[in-house]
Amino acid sequence: MLAAAALLCGGLRDPRLFALGGAAAWLLVLRAGTPLGPARAWLPWLGWAGLSALLCAQPLAALPSLSRWAAALAFASLAAAWSAEERAQWLRALGVCAVILLGAALWTGRHESWTYGPTMTGLLPPYYNYTAFVLAGCAAGGAALAMHPRSGRGMIAAGAAAAALGLVFALIAHSRGALLGIAAGGAVWTIRRWGARGAAAVLVAGGLAAAFVGPVLLDKSGRRFGEARPLIWRAAAEIASERPWLGEGPGSFSVGFRRHPVEASGGAARWGLYTEYAHSEPLQAAAETGWAGLGLWLLGLFAGLSGLARRASAEPAREAAAAGAAAMLVQVLLDNMLQIPGLAFLFLGAAAVADDRPVRAVRWPAWAAFAGCVLALTAWMPRTLGAGSPERAAALFPAEAERHEERAYALEAAGRPAEAAWARAAELSPFNGIYPFRLARLAAARGDWAAAEERARRAVINEPGFVAAHLLRAEALARLKRPVEALSALASARAATARMPGLKDKVTAHYDEGIFSFEPEAFDRVEKLLRAR
Repeated sequence: MLAAAALLCGGLRDPRLFALGGAAAWLLVLRAGTPLGPARAWLPWLGWAGLSALLCAQPLAALPSLSRWAAALAFASLAAAWSAEERAQWLRALGVCAVILLGAALWTGRHESWTYGPTMTGLLPPYYNYTAFVLAGCAAGGAALAMHPRSGRGMIAAGAAAAALGLVFALIAHSRGALLGIAAGGAVWTIRRWGARGAAAVLVAGGLAAAFVGPVLLDKSGRRFGEARPLIWRAAAEIASERPWLGEGPGSFSVGFRRHPVEASGGAARWGLYTEYAHSEPLQAAAETGWAGLGLWLLGLFAGLSGLARRASAEPAREAAAAGAAAMLVQVLLDNMLQIPGLAFLFLGAAAVADDRPVRAVRWPAWAAFAGCVLALTAWMPRTLGAGSPERAAALFPAEAERHEERAYALEAAGRPAEAAWARAAELSPFNGIYPFRLARLAAARGDWAAAEERARRAVINEPGFVAAHLLRAEALARLKRPVEALSALASARAATARMPGLKDKVTAHYDEGIFSFEPEAFDRVEKLLRAR
């Protein structure tokens, strides 16, 4: 099955693997003349996202996102058209896949005795959350399968095993999203089975769980870094509010995040936190396609999940899919799960299988399936072309500060002027401390000490622990004959140096390393300048 193969291949996160998986989905649609099915409700948002891509600062960055969503919708159309036997095969394939994913996750986490979730990345790196997403869906679906009145002994045993294994993994990994998801899957199953009485039972159980279990689930005080997700959600809302109609453009969340960053609580550098995702799919849609786009996205989601509100299905596979989709929905709302193609296939496919209403006969046009196939096969090319040349990357993705940074380093290595590239990077990422520092160094090299001081001051405002920037500012002030301010800057440099040992183990990114790098002899140089004056 395509969904299981996608999960076992790292979720098709590698662009070249996705090119094959996405094209395969479209070729199946083309061969079978598949009806639109659940994809129909998503097409207005997909069209809006395409318009956003055309009008955003870097349309080529949108191609992988548009391709991923289009292929996931194609897969949902295929799932909605499956026969009962095909649905049963899908369920069995996912069960086998879940066992393999669980084993891989436990293997990667063995060195921590399986007590530290983030090491349990398994076959879906770089985070354990992705495996938790799959296993939460399998746990809820397995429980529904085990309790279905038409399940045979083998199905009951398999479902119970899936439920137990998924729950155990969620507990070992301390995955709040997976545990909440499993609870949500149980709630949906209860409501579908017993209607109003089930809803009342869910409300009572939910209240008790919130009172007694909620504080335990929400407590992650032992984490190495502080919880940043709610702050990222707020940043995503700010990005969407800045461009409420069309957003930043698909695939360009990080561009907006550079203008609305989140402080790295507990990290080495103040602005060392970087993310390409809003860690909430609705907010990702809002940031990239605007509040208007979010409205269309939610219409697609609600239409796709409307089958979950129906009464329990007589078919075990459909009931398992309904519980699994409900479980996965929690993490879709709270994390960036649908940015991984294989996980998008799984979630949208489960929602399609759960809906037992007749599929309308409107089919995917052959030209649309062909275009989707071409898009899947080519969407990875611009990034690959840019990876071979900083100059080309900056031209292809002009709104990304990192591309201009890479170009600036390449220009400096070639002995060519780089100030314009550094200035553009600083403009696109106004909270970054390294960019104004590099500009300050260039100003100092040509003897413009006033400009060097102003830019170094901007660097230390952004990053108070930036020792090299403090020292450069102190030197500039000394050369500008402002000794009192120079002594203050030198004292700030010493204070920042004294704090470094306690932060060394939190240096995790290239940006952190840049903030922590300095020349010890610079202290002597500044002191000599001050004594001479």
